[in-house]
Amino acid sequence: MKTIQIIILLFLSSTFFGQNLKDNNPFIEVTGRAELEISPDEIYLDIRLKERMKKGKKITLDILETSLKNELAIIGVPKTNLFISDINSVISKTGWWSEEILSIGKYSLKITSPKKLKEVFKILEKLKITDAQITKATHSKLREFKKKNRIAAIKAAKEKANYLLKAINANTGKPLKVNETEHQLQDFAQLNHLNVRAEYGSISKVKSYKKDVVQFENIKLTSSIYVIFEIK
Repeated sequence: MKTIQIIILLFLSSTFFGQNLKDNNPFIEVTGRAELEISPDEIYLDIRLKERMKKGKKITLDILETSLKNELAIIGVPKTNLFISDINSVISKTGWWSEEILSIGKYSLKITSPKKLKEVFKILEKLKITDAQITKATHSKLREFKKKNRIAAIKAAKEKANYLLKAINANTGKPLKVNETEHQLQDFAQLNHLNVRAEYGSISKVKSYKKDVVQFENIKLTSSIYVIFEIK
């Protein structure tokens, strides 16, 4: 799958020929539209590690965290990509007459690709970590892509004005008015894996690790630019 796919759509939306009310110059109104699809390179997960008792011995957060970091290092995820955000403690019964104070740690993990995310899910399964959810998917150069898409939209408007006016033996003049009428960011992913949910999108279904399916939709940017050009 290509990392970046660019689709520029030229829509024959409402186009209007008229005259400027101020100086009585003829003008044309057009709208240019562009769409850009990019694959996320920053995917964030919330992971909860819970202390538990095993054969009378407490498996602490330190042990769980170290095990997770070691497994992540094997697949090339830096330890610095995992950081703790919160710790809580609960009193849990560990036997008929005994109780223990067990800690629950909330961690945030950054992944750089859907492919890497698939490997992370296998690690979570191996370590019996069942409480994880995706919170965000974005791109490190998203601002640049937004600019690129807006430029593509205004170029589409100019191209539309050019071929319409050429059909009546006229030329496109200077722009008299420019207005961005639409700019949408549609992320996220459709993910069929574990018990996860997306903060900025939708999850199609919840399935188990065994299905081993991770499918992302690209992040979609849509821009529309409305421009009034003078007619020469």
